[in-house]
Amino acid sequence: MEERLKIFLNSKAYYRATFVLAILVVLSLTFLAGVQVGIHKARYSFEWGENYEKNFIGPRKGMMGLGGLNGPHGFFPSGPREMRNAHGLGGEVISISDNVLVIKDRDNKENTITINSKTLIKSGRDDIELNDIKSGDNLVILGKPGENGTVAADLIRIFDKQ
Repeated sequence: MEERLKIFLNSKAYYRATFVLAILVVLSLTFLAGVQVGIHKARYSFEWGENYEKNFIGPRKGMMGLGGLNGPHGFFPSGPREMRNAHGLGGEVISISDNVLVIKDRDNKENTITINSKTLIKSGRDDIELNDIKSGDNLVILGKPGENGTVAADLIRIFDKQ
């Protein structure tokens, strides 16, 4: 029995079976990684979409939020200034905490900005820190839509008051 096992373990059939099994394992792990990436993307899109109306369009209008000619919940804005830009904002700093800024834009809407270690903060040509930003400063923020309708800042530029 022991000799038959040694012969089988040294045979081409054993090596082929092991090779095929290893390929199947690698393909399964690759498929699993793709599924995980797809789930992550779908979850992000779902969460952003769930909060889009609340955070970017503003309060509901009209009786029961129907908004008259603007469609349900004011989905179709009545003018270009009513729709918010998820990738860039400008306005005045209202509050600063840990890694979160709240700014008021020109339409007096409050926007929440999240800051991470990769966020570049500029004043003129100089790089500055988050601690250098004060309430009342005028900012322009470029970034990506974050979870719950926030904007994850990539670049913050401070402008002098005029």
